[in-house]
Amino acid sequence: MALTSDVVALVRNEPDIPTVVEGMIAFGEALRMREAGPGARHLYDSEGRLLVSIEAPELVRVPGEVARLLGPQMADRVRLPVWWVEIRAAAGLPEARRVARRFADDLVHWQGGAVWPPVEAR
Repeated sequence: MALTSDVVALVRNEPDIPTVVEGMIAFGEALRMREAGPGARHLYDSEGRLLVSIEAPELVRVPGEVARLLGPQMADRVRLPVWWVEIRAAAGLPEARRVARRFADDLVHWQGGAVWPPVEAR
């Protein structure tokens, strides 16, 4: 059984997921976005396959929580409070991992913060 590939974006400001996805589409990504519950979104490719699930952002205020979940190196890269956005790439679709990472990188580019896992850890 293939597993999903998770990416986490930790951002300073409350993220506007639809705007970031619309920007990706404007810059050439062939994606369709659909709501997947309150604050969550699914991204589909041009053939209608689910590529990426973006969970609703969660505000993390508890000291030590980022270190507990992602390690002390990640905790040192962000300051609380921080918005936690979990992004899951579908298994079995090579393009899904790239789109998930691009979304996380774009979100951090516009909002400030950090992406886990760091590029060097992949």
